[in-house]
Amino acid sequence: GSGVDDIGSFTIDGTYSNETNRIGLTKQYQIGTGDPSQNLGHQVIIQVTWNEKNNQFEGKWYVQTKKYHGEGKFQLKFDEQQQLPPYEKV
Repeated sequence: GSGVDDIGSFTIDGTYSNETNRIGLTKQYQIGTGDPSQNLGHQVIIQVTWNEKNNQFEGKWYVQTKKYHGEGKFQLKFDEQQQLPPYEKV
């Protein structure tokens, strides 16, 4: 997928495990977009696990560049309103 946030434009790719209910994502920023002081064309690694009680994936993001090293909480929420409608037989 792809998107834009306060830092800049990015692509995102990842994998999901049915066995562990975990998602691993890599968010790659496109240099030259967004905030030049923060967008270094870097990657953000996101690792989350499904929390059935909260109906969302929860985990952490990690960044390591020459200028910045950090991590923080990350939530990926399930929005029931965004579900596709079921197909009907005609």
